[in-house]
Amino acid sequence: MQGLLSDLPILGVLELIHTSRQTGVLEVEGEVPYTVAFRQGEIVAGGILDWLGTEALQCCPILPSRGHFEFAPREVTGTPLGPYEHFMTEWARVGDEWEEACAYIVSPSRLFTGKVPLFNELGGRSIRAAARKSNRPLLEVAQFVSQAVRSRELLPLNRYAWFGLLLQPDPHLAEQHPVGALIDGQLNLGEIVSAGHDIDEVRDYLLLALGQGLRFQGSGWVLRDLVWEKRFA
Repeated sequence: MQGLLSDLPILGVLELIHTSRQTGVLEVEGEVPYTVAFRQGEIVAGGILDWLGTEALQCCPILPSRGHFEFAPREVTGTPLGPYEHFMTEWARVGDEWEEACAYIVSPSRLFTGKVPLFNELGGRSIRAAARKSNRPLLEVAQFVSQAVRSRELLPLNRYAWFGLLLQPDPHLAEQHPVGALIDGQLNLGEIVSAGHDIDEVRDYLLLALGQGLRFQGSGWVLRDLVWEKRFA
């Protein structure tokens, strides 16, 4: 089963797989590409590239309007992430709450600083780093920071967690994007931005590279955050 999201909304595809009790993997190719694994019609796994699990899957757009999908029957193991109807309700709720939070934080990769625990270190800290350090859900930390920004307890910095990425040169990408000529395997992306290069251009280059197959540890959450940033930054 395959088709265009403009012809058949992904919610309809998910419901069809569930009601027909199918086992396999649904691949959604859109602005945020993601997978959903089903076992006998129940969702047992999913996520964005190497970022997998409930938290990752519920960060995926539940109503993408562009792109295509393909469902391939195959052997899948695992236990349901939750009863289907409940999981889908939570997915929609979490998606709405991410939209509200990102209006203030831009993305969980952004760094914040202020006299607030976890963010009061020199140079600030990203929401993702704070969630890992505190062992709290990512959305919970994002909502806390969103409120702290509104109350002026935290200050957003124009720095992001992906600034630390050190990429290797790619001649093919260098021909397609001007930032590609700056990638030398010695300067990380933050250093390229600090040298005076436009952050939006660096972000666009990274999105282009990921779209053409660049992979590294954390590429899934980086891709998700970049798309949020393109919308809210």
